[in-house]
Amino acid sequence: MHTMSTKTIAVNVEVYGRLAAARRENESFSKAINRLLSQVASAHTSGDILQGLSMIASLSEADSRQFLDVIAENRGNEPWPQLDLR
Repeated sequence: MHTMSTKTIAVNVEVYGRLAAARRENESFSKAINRLLSQVASAHTSGDILQGLSMIASLSEADSRQFLDVIAENRGNEPWPQLDLR
């Protein structure tokens, strides 16, 4: 008989909500995490990644702004032309 050990992890409420929204009917959180990680790991194109991400709830307006701010900060030294992502 195969017994599966478990680990408890802490996630913030927003992450929990996004994971709960991405979970399929009757799917455990462990299975949902495994499925989502497998989709990302097997992605070969940006289209594959976007398709996988489409099943996850959108970022809040505040998180979106923070995400774009981090991108803008990190692009400061890039040699190619920058596009306005806002």
